[in-house]
Amino acid sequence: MLQLNAPGPDLWDSVLPEDLRKLSDELTRVDELLSDPRLMEPFLRDFNQTRGRPTVPVATYLRLMYLKFRYKLGYETLVEEVSDSISWRRFCGIGYQQKAPESTTLIKLTHKYGERTLETLHALILENLKGRKLVRGRKIRMDTTVVAADIHYPTDPSLLHDGLRRMKRILTKVPGVGLRLGRTVKTAKALVFNIALTLRKRSLASARKVRRLNFKALGLARRAMAKVREALKQVKDQRARRRLETTMAVTERAAAQSRERLGGGKPTDRIVSISDPEARPIIKGKLDKPVEFGRIASLVQDESGYFTQADVHVGNPQEAPLTPGILATHQKQFPDALKAVAADTGYSSEENHTLMQGLGVTRIGVRWRGHAPPAIAAKEHRPWFKALYRFRAGIEAGIRFLDRKFGLKRSLFRGTPGTMMWVSWCAIAANLYRFGRGP
Repeated sequence: MLQLNAPGPDLWDSVLPEDLRKLSDELTRVDELLSDPRLMEPFLRDFNQTRGRPTVPVATYLRLMYLKFRYKLGYETLVEEVSDSISWRRFCGIGYQQKAPESTTLIKLTHKYGERTLETLHALILENLKGRKLVRGRKIRMDTTVVAADIHYPTDPSLLHDGLRRMKRILTKVPGVGLRLGRTVKTAKALVFNIALTLRKRSLASARKVRRLNFKALGLARRAMAKVREALKQVKDQRARRRLETTMAVTERAAAQSRERLGGGKPTDRIVSISDPEARPIIKGKLDKPVEFGRIASLVQDESGYFTQADVHVGNPQEAPLTPGILATHQKQFPDALKAVAADTGYSSEENHTLMQGLGVTRIGVRWRGHAPPAIAAKEHRPWFKALYRFRAGIEAGIRFLDRKFGLKRSLFRGTPGTMMWVSWCAIAANLYRFGRGP
């Protein structure tokens, strides 16, 4: 049964000193913003069940998640800290004699509500800020960044080992199946370790040995998958069967790309994780991290510093094709308000300049790609263009702020929906934090 609001203060509130009952200025302002009754609309629309046990109140859940991202806490640490703090208990609406929600309950609720609910929640918070005239949407800056997946550095043998290990774990829980992959998984792990040791020598002989070990790991995985395919006929549990089939499909893709690489080819759509098969290698040209593994997040910030859009894209898309979608979304949020746009050259194209002019954008702070026409080149030397391009650089600081303060850099939620939820919560928490710190 859906519960919206937490119960009021209990009897112990009346005997506590005033200093203990008072929230910090930040939490008081965040509580004020989260008390908007419109924030309950997406939960009433999609999760309004009247049967079953009462859920964690939505108001309590939202405040717990703000604290989680505000202080970069794990679920278990969050529950411990809230249980030990009078101030945080009051902020979340958890009574002194009441037990804080279990960490597993919060995990289930996060995945239950999903990215669609968070998208609506973000829009409603922006609507509230717009009503307070804190967000106007007249000038925006935008950029993309890599959100790393929570995976180890991928190599083809390690991916095969991960697939075999996961299949072994599933088969162990299925009764009546005689196949056990314990020895195979140990052999695969030893091969991965042996390859890592051999690569340190950096010689022609070691390169040949690594190639032989890669072929050995590929053969081992293919033989094991053939046995699992036969054992799959005996699995009657539909859930275990689906998990096995999914893991086998991803492991077979890893084996195919390993075979292609050993044959001298270069896989075009390389997978880098068995547990997160949609994560991709992304090359951004950074000296410290030439290749990152995850997804691209596009972020939009208005002149007041609030994040108005946060989206996630699989792979490494070009920035210019993302611009029409960003502008369309901004038009829905702030109809006919946009007057200035700032972005780097990656967003530049003749079509995008024409689109912005058609939307009434009078000042376009996006450098022309290549040789600019005379009229555009003249604009790029004007003081307003230089000021707008300096304003554009502020999105870099905003992204670093999200990385440092809220953990945007690495998503601990798996899959594309999980990464979307992670990025959305980072943007929501950043907006709440900015409002909580005051004007």
